[in-house]
Amino acid sequence: MQHNTPDRDRAEMSVPNLGQKMPSDSPYTQDEWLALVEAPVKLGRAMMAVSPSGLIGTTQELMALRKSYQNAFDKTQNQILLNMRQHLQDQHTLETMWEDAGHALSDRRDTANVRQAALTACQEAVVLLKKVPAQDAQAYKDFLYATALQVAQAAKEGGSMGVGGVAVSAEEKSLLTDISRVLGLRQS
Repeated sequence: MQHNTPDRDRAEMSVPNLGQKMPSDSPYTQDEWLALVEAPVKLGRAMMAVSPSGLIGTTQELMALRKSYQNAFDKTQNQILLNMRQHLQDQHTLETMWEDAGHALSDRRDTANVRQAALTACQEAVVLLKKVPAQDAQAYKDFLYATALQVAQAAKEGGSMGVGGVAVSAEEKSLLTDISRVLGLRQS
């Protein structure tokens, strides 16, 4: 049985091609750079898909995804994130990324595949990060995990109209555990 990767097979679901203008001093090919740029969006989309939150919750999760980028870009000294910030600002594609992440509502129809695509993105990132200094690799992995965590914590799951529920659902915890494991991060 063939599994399709959601971000590559459905044009309306693709992250925009951000790999055409990678940093000139990058150790990555265009495709490798694109994989690093897309990974946080894939994690955010998967987190939204594994535990649906409704329209208000999904909006909160999208805002958390956006804020994770802003926070990382504002505070970072990490060369990968600095390059990503510059890359996204130069191409004015950040807004398109948010629109793409908004497709998480339709991702719910294919949660297992979206989840697997996110974990595959983590696996690819781990391999690619071997090309940069260990501290840069660690900072990028931390950014990926922090992005997923912020999206998971953005909306209560299982309640009714914002009342009750849990901050992070069992499905989200499971995905966070898998992300942490694939990235080689210690559980806290």
